[in-house]
Amino acid sequence: MNKTMFNANSRTGRGFTLVELLVVIAVIAILAALLLPTLAKAKHSAKSAGCKSNLRQLALALNMYVNDYDKYPGNGAMYSAGAFRGIWAGGMNWLNPYLGGRYDSEALSSQYYWADGRRTVFSCPAVKPRYYPGLFGAQGLTVYDLNYGYNELGTGWKDGSLRLGLGFTVEVIGFAQGGFGPLGARCFVKPGDLRSTGDMMAIGDGGNWLVPNYPGYAKSSLRGPHPKGGVNVLLCDSHVEYSNDAWFNAPTNTARARWNNDNEPHPETW
Repeated sequence: MNKTMFNANSRTGRGFTLVELLVVIAVIAILAALLLPTLAKAKHSAKSAGCKSNLRQLALALNMYVNDYDKYPGNGAMYSAGAFRGIWAGGMNWLNPYLGGRYDSEALSSQYYWADGRRTVFSCPAVKPRYYPGLFGAQGLTVYDLNYGYNELGTGWKDGSLRLGLGFTVEVIGFAQGGFGPLGARCFVKPGDLRSTGDMMAIGDGGNWLVPNYPGYAKSSLRGPHPKGGVNVLLCDSHVEYSNDAWFNAPTNTARARWNNDNEPHPETW
Protein backbone atom coordinates (compact mmCIF):
# COMPACT_ATOMS: atom_id res chain seq x y z
CA MET A 1 0.00 0.00 0.00
CA ASN A 2 2.70 2.41 0.92
CA LYS A 3 4.69 1.40 -2.12
CA THR A 4 1.71 2.11 -4.42
CA MET A 5 1.22 5.58 -2.92
CA PHE A 6 4.92 6.27 -3.28
CA ASN A 7 4.89 5.33 -6.97
CA ALA A 8 1.78 7.43 -7.67
CA ASN A 9 3.27 10.45 -6.00
CA SER A 10 6.47 9.98 -7.92
CA ARG A 11 4.67 9.95 -11.25
CA THR A 12 2.54 12.97 -10.30
CA GLY A 13 5.51 15.07 -9.23
CA ARG A 14 7.67 14.21 -12.25
CA GLY A 15 9.13 17.36 -13.92
CA PHE A 16 9.67 18.08 -17.64
CA THR A 17 12.39 16.24 -19.41
CA LEU A 18 15.01 18.25 -21.29
CA VAL A 19 13.47 17.30 -24.62
CA GLU A 20 9.99 18.40 -23.54
CA LEU A 21 11.35 21.71 -22.23
CA LEU A 22 13.16 22.38 -25.50
CA VAL A 23 10.00 21.61 -27.47
CA VAL A 24 7.99 24.09 -25.37
CA ILE A 25 10.67 26.79 -25.84
CA ALA A 26 10.71 26.14 -29.59
CA VAL A 27 6.92 26.45 -29.82
CA ILE A 28 6.97 29.73 -27.87
CA ALA A 29 9.74 31.07 -30.13
CA ILE A 30 7.76 30.16 -33.25
CA LEU A 31 4.61 31.83 -31.91
CA ALA A 32 6.57 34.94 -30.97
CA ALA A 33 8.13 35.09 -34.44
CA LEU A 34 4.67 34.88 -35.98
CA LEU A 35 3.00 37.38 -33.66
CA LEU A 36 5.66 40.09 -33.20
CA PRO A 37 5.48 41.47 -36.78
CA THR A 38 1.70 41.62 -36.50
CA LEU A 39 1.90 43.39 -33.15
CA ALA A 40 4.50 45.83 -34.48
CA LYS A 41 2.34 46.57 -37.51
CA ALA A 42 -0.67 47.16 -35.27
CA LYS A 43 1.40 49.52 -33.10
CA HIS A 44 2.54 51.52 -36.14
CA SER A 45 -1.03 51.66 -37.45
CA ALA A 46 -2.25 52.98 -34.11
CA LYS A 47 0.39 55.72 -34.12
CA SER A 48 -0.50 56.68 -37.68
CA ALA A 49 -4.17 56.83 -36.71
CA GLY A 50 -3.27 59.11 -33.80
CA CYS A 51 -1.28 61.30 -36.18
CA LYS A 52 -4.27 61.56 -38.52
CA SER A 53 -6.44 62.53 -35.56
CA ASN A 54 -4.00 65.33 -34.68
CA LEU A 55 -4.10 66.65 -38.23
CA ARG A 56 -7.89 66.64 -38.30
CA GLN A 57 -7.93 68.73 -35.14
CA LEU A 58 -5.44 71.10 -36.75
CA ALA A 59 -7.71 71.19 -39.81
CA LEU A 60 -10.64 72.38 -37.69
CA ALA A 61 -8.47 75.08 -36.13
CA LEU A 62 -7.13 76.17 -39.53
CA ASN A 63 -10.61 76.37 -41.05
CA MET A 64 -11.90 78.43 -38.13
CA TYR A 65 -8.99 80.83 -38.55
CA VAL A 66 -9.67 81.19 -42.27
CA ASN A 67 -13.39 81.73 -41.65
CA ASP A 68 -12.66 84.42 -39.05
CA TYR A 69 -10.02 86.34 -41.01
CA ASP A 70 -10.77 85.44 -44.66
CA LYS A 71 -7.11 84.66 -45.25
CA TYR A 72 -4.61 81.92 -44.52
CA PRO A 73 -2.20 82.41 -41.63
CA GLY A 74 1.53 81.88 -41.70
CA ASN A 75 4.84 82.69 -40.09
CA GLY A 76 5.90 85.36 -42.57
CA ALA A 77 8.31 84.53 -45.38
CA MET A 78 10.78 87.41 -45.47
CA TYR A 79 12.06 88.85 -48.76
CA SER A 80 14.36 91.72 -49.53
CA ALA A 81 15.25 92.86 -53.05
CA GLY A 82 13.37 89.82 -54.32
CA ALA A 83 15.58 87.33 -52.47
CA PHE A 84 14.36 84.94 -49.80
CA ARG A 85 15.68 85.89 -46.34
CA GLY A 86 14.05 83.24 -44.18
CA ILE A 87 10.91 82.58 -42.15
CA TRP A 88 10.00 84.83 -39.25
CA ALA A 89 8.97 82.95 -36.11
CA GLY A 90 8.17 79.26 -36.16
CA GLY A 91 5.50 76.68 -35.71
CA MET A 92 1.75 77.20 -35.87
CA ASN A 93 1.36 79.53 -32.93
CA TRP A 94 -1.61 81.24 -34.59
CA LEU A 95 -3.78 78.10 -34.25
CA ASN A 96 -3.45 77.92 -30.47
CA PRO A 97 -6.53 80.08 -29.67
CA TYR A 98 -8.66 77.54 -31.55
CA LEU A 99 -7.16 74.64 -29.62
CA GLY A 100 -7.71 75.89 -26.10
CA GLY A 101 -4.44 77.78 -25.88
CA ARG A 102 -3.34 81.34 -26.53
CA TYR A 103 -1.42 83.20 -29.20
CA ASP A 104 1.96 84.49 -28.15
CA SER A 105 3.46 86.92 -30.66
CA GLU A 106 6.91 86.48 -29.12
CA ALA A 107 6.94 82.66 -29.26
CA LEU A 108 9.70 82.17 -31.83
CA SER A 109 10.47 78.50 -31.35
CA SER A 110 8.83 75.16 -30.82
CA GLN A 111 9.28 75.55 -27.06
CA TYR A 112 5.76 76.95 -27.13
CA TYR A 113 4.48 73.46 -27.90
CA TRP A 114 6.35 71.56 -25.22
CA ALA A 115 3.45 71.97 -22.81
CA ASP A 116 5.49 71.10 -19.72
CA GLY A 117 6.49 67.70 -21.04
CA ARG A 118 3.02 66.71 -22.24
CA ARG A 119 2.26 65.60 -25.78
CA THR A 120 -0.09 67.91 -27.67
CA VAL A 121 -1.83 67.81 -31.06
CA PHE A 122 1.32 69.41 -32.46
CA SER A 123 3.33 66.27 -31.60
CA CYS A 124 3.18 63.17 -33.80
CA PRO A 125 2.74 59.93 -31.78
CA ALA A 126 5.35 58.24 -34.00
CA VAL A 127 8.07 60.65 -32.88
CA LYS A 128 9.73 59.92 -29.55
CA PRO A 129 10.27 62.77 -27.09
CA ARG A 130 13.75 64.01 -26.34
CA TYR A 131 15.26 64.17 -22.89
CA TYR A 132 17.49 67.08 -21.91
CA PRO A 133 19.52 66.50 -18.73
CA GLY A 134 19.52 69.31 -16.23
CA LEU A 135 22.60 71.39 -15.58
CA PHE A 136 24.57 71.08 -12.34
CA GLY A 137 22.38 68.29 -11.03
CA ALA A 138 19.06 69.97 -11.81
CA GLN A 139 16.11 67.89 -12.94
CA GLY A 140 16.03 67.15 -16.67
CA LEU A 141 13.21 67.87 -19.09
CA THR A 142 11.34 65.57 -21.47
CA VAL A 143 10.50 67.49 -24.62
CA TYR A 144 7.79 66.86 -27.20
CA ASP A 145 8.78 68.91 -30.21
CA LEU A 146 6.59 70.46 -32.87
CA ASN A 147 6.41 67.60 -35.40
CA TYR A 148 4.16 69.13 -38.06
CA GLY A 149 4.96 71.67 -40.70
CA TYR A 150 2.86 74.24 -42.55
CA ASN A 151 3.04 74.74 -46.31
CA GLU A 152 4.25 78.32 -46.18
CA LEU A 153 5.68 78.81 -49.65
CA GLY A 154 4.82 75.95 -51.95
CA THR A 155 7.62 75.36 -54.41
CA GLY A 156 8.26 79.09 -54.88
CA TRP A 157 10.40 79.93 -51.88
CA LYS A 158 13.09 81.56 -54.07
CA ASP A 159 10.73 84.23 -55.39
CA GLY A 160 8.48 86.00 -52.91
CA SER A 161 6.31 87.48 -55.64
CA LEU A 162 5.01 84.01 -56.60
CA ARG A 163 3.19 83.39 -53.30
CA LEU A 164 2.53 79.75 -54.16
CA GLY A 165 1.98 78.39 -50.65
CA LEU A 166 -0.43 79.39 -47.88
CA GLY A 167 1.70 81.64 -45.70
CA PHE A 168 2.04 85.39 -46.11
CA THR A 169 5.12 87.16 -47.40
CA VAL A 170 6.82 90.28 -46.03
CA GLU A 171 8.92 92.68 -48.09
CA VAL A 172 11.28 93.58 -45.25
CA ILE A 173 12.22 97.21 -44.75
CA GLY A 174 13.23 96.80 -41.10
CA PHE A 175 12.16 95.30 -37.79
CA ALA A 176 9.87 96.46 -35.02
CA GLN A 177 11.32 97.86 -31.83
CA GLY A 178 12.95 95.11 -29.82
CA GLY A 179 13.47 93.03 -32.93
CA PHE A 180 10.04 91.42 -32.88
CA GLY A 181 8.41 91.27 -36.27
CA PRO A 182 9.61 92.40 -39.70
CA LEU A 183 8.26 95.68 -41.03
CA GLY A 184 7.07 95.99 -44.62
CA ALA A 185 4.24 95.23 -47.01
CA ARG A 186 2.49 91.93 -46.23
CA CYS A 187 0.73 89.85 -48.86
CA PHE A 188 -1.72 87.18 -47.68
CA VAL A 189 -3.26 84.21 -49.48
CA LYS A 190 -7.07 84.23 -49.46
CA PRO A 191 -9.39 81.22 -49.75
CA GLY A 192 -10.36 82.29 -53.26
CA ASP A 193 -6.72 82.04 -54.35
CA LEU A 194 -6.79 78.25 -54.03
CA ARG A 195 -7.68 76.54 -57.28
CA SER A 196 -8.20 73.07 -55.76
CA THR A 197 -8.54 72.71 -51.98
CA GLY A 198 -8.66 68.92 -52.32
CA ASP A 199 -5.18 68.87 -53.85
CA MET A 200 -3.45 71.66 -51.93
CA MET A 201 -1.19 70.52 -49.08
CA ALA A 202 -1.64 72.46 -45.85
CA ILE A 203 0.04 70.66 -42.92
CA GLY A 204 2.10 67.49 -42.78
CA ASP A 205 4.68 65.45 -40.94
CA GLY A 206 7.78 67.59 -40.56
CA GLY A 207 8.89 70.49 -38.41
CA ASN A 208 7.76 74.14 -38.32
CA TRP A 209 7.23 74.78 -42.03
CA LEU A 210 7.21 72.70 -45.18
CA VAL A 211 9.27 73.54 -48.20
CA PRO A 212 10.64 71.32 -50.98
CA ASN A 213 14.19 71.32 -52.33
CA TYR A 214 15.47 73.75 -49.70
CA PRO A 215 19.22 73.93 -48.86
CA GLY A 216 19.93 72.12 -45.63
CA TYR A 217 17.43 69.33 -46.28
CA ALA A 218 18.29 66.12 -48.11
CA LYS A 219 14.92 66.15 -49.86
CA SER A 220 12.57 68.57 -48.17
CA SER A 221 11.19 69.35 -44.74
CA LEU A 222 8.26 66.98 -45.44
CA ARG A 223 9.72 63.82 -43.96
CA GLY A 224 8.09 60.62 -42.80
CA PRO A 225 8.35 59.38 -39.19
CA HIS A 226 6.14 56.40 -40.01
CA PRO A 227 7.42 53.07 -41.43
CA LYS A 228 9.12 53.21 -44.84
CA GLY A 229 9.14 57.00 -44.85
CA GLY A 230 5.38 57.26 -44.46
CA VAL A 231 3.88 60.71 -43.98
CA ASN A 232 0.41 61.97 -43.16
CA VAL A 233 -0.55 65.15 -45.00
CA LEU A 234 -3.56 67.37 -44.37
CA LEU A 235 -5.11 68.91 -47.48
CA CYS A 236 -6.95 72.22 -47.48
CA ASP A 237 -10.36 70.56 -47.79
CA SER A 238 -9.62 68.88 -44.40
CA HIS A 239 -9.00 65.33 -45.60
CA VAL A 240 -5.79 63.51 -44.68
CA GLU A 241 -3.71 61.39 -47.03
CA TYR A 242 -0.98 58.86 -46.25
CA SER A 243 1.91 58.01 -48.54
CA ASN A 244 5.70 57.94 -48.39
CA ASP A 245 7.64 61.17 -48.41
CA ALA A 246 9.36 60.22 -51.67
CA TRP A 247 6.01 60.45 -53.48
CA PHE A 248 5.17 63.93 -52.18
CA ASN A 249 8.69 65.12 -52.94
CA ALA A 250 8.95 63.49 -56.35
CA PRO A 251 9.96 65.74 -59.29
CA THR A 252 6.69 65.06 -61.09
CA ASN A 253 4.04 67.50 -62.22
CA THR A 254 1.39 65.76 -60.11
CA ALA A 255 3.40 65.96 -56.89
CA ARG A 256 4.69 69.49 -57.52
CA ALA A 257 1.23 70.86 -58.24
CA ARG A 258 0.01 69.75 -54.82
CA TRP A 259 2.46 72.13 -53.14
CA ASN A 260 1.08 75.19 -54.93
CA ASN A 261 -2.18 77.10 -54.44
CA ASP A 262 -2.71 77.52 -58.19
CA ASN A 263 -2.41 73.72 -58.63
CA GLU A 264 0.37 74.18 -61.19
CA PRO A 265 3.72 72.35 -60.98
CA HIS A 266 5.97 75.38 -61.62
CA PRO A 267 8.96 73.25 -62.65
CA GLU A 268 11.06 76.41 -62.89
CA THR A 269 11.00 76.67 -59.09
CA TRP A 270 12.64 73.27 -58.42
